[in-house]
Amino acid sequence: MSVVGPKTALVLAFAIAACFAGADQLEKRTEFPIALARLSVVFNNETHAFQHVRIYYDNTTNYVVISPLSAYMVKFTSEGREKSEYPKASQQGYLLSAFEAEQLNQVCKSFIATLDELQGDLQHQQWDRCLYLDAFLPRFLKGYFYLYCAVRNSMTALPIAACVPDTAYEPSIASPQSDERIGRWRSDPQRIIKLRIICEELIYQLKKWQDKELTNKRRDPDTNYGKKMEEAFTLFVKLYFNQDSDVTVPAKGKHL
Repeated sequence: MSVVGPKTALVLAFAIAACFAGADQLEKRTEFPIALARLSVVFNNETHAFQHVRIYYDNTTNYVVISPLSAYMVKFTSEGREKSEYPKASQQGYLLSAFEAEQLNQVCKSFIATLDELQGDLQHQQWDRCLYLDAFLPRFLKGYFYLYCAVRNSMTALPIAACVPDTAYEPSIASPQSDERIGRWRSDPQRIIKLRIICEELIYQLKKWQDKELTNKRRDPDTNYGKKMEEAFTLFVKLYFNQDSDVTVPAKGKHL
């Protein structure tokens, strides 16, 4: 996956231009503000091994870098580039530092807001909005997978089924893959119900994780409070990408 960061809009513009000739054959998209933090995954050019994730907020060029063993923030001011290091709390890379918890909390806020929008759009069958969101959400989901693995210092912190392959999506608002994916949702009312349920469940588990670990100053640093969130995230990815033959969602009023 290439480094995109603040160039996301430019990439989308080129993608739109490339697909413009066939755009009239695609379903309608309706633009709306996307709350998601921008996550850019960086790999080693030679070994292709995962290196770190960059987090961009709002429309600034400032960013945060999270790797398995380090974290830092880069700000651009009138005096130039400023870098602030935030070392791990201990030599045990799987433990969350206060800085990592703060960044994850901000990312989760953006994720929760987007999931709430998606659940409402599914309920009201606003497929034009779902199609527009699909130009952004898959990239975020992949970034979230690597971000979580980075803070836990383990590439198995989440199941491999939660890692979105590059071939599964295009970062474009004119992608036939979006039409095909969401067309499958539209053709199956039960799938839509499952998606709505897992959106609500993931919101619930993200909020619990925030309360127990990300914003809790009295948390036990040796405890991973995110197990149920990990499970809900994996189920969401499977359902979103129609890989749900073995997915069972919680019954109404129940949780994982």
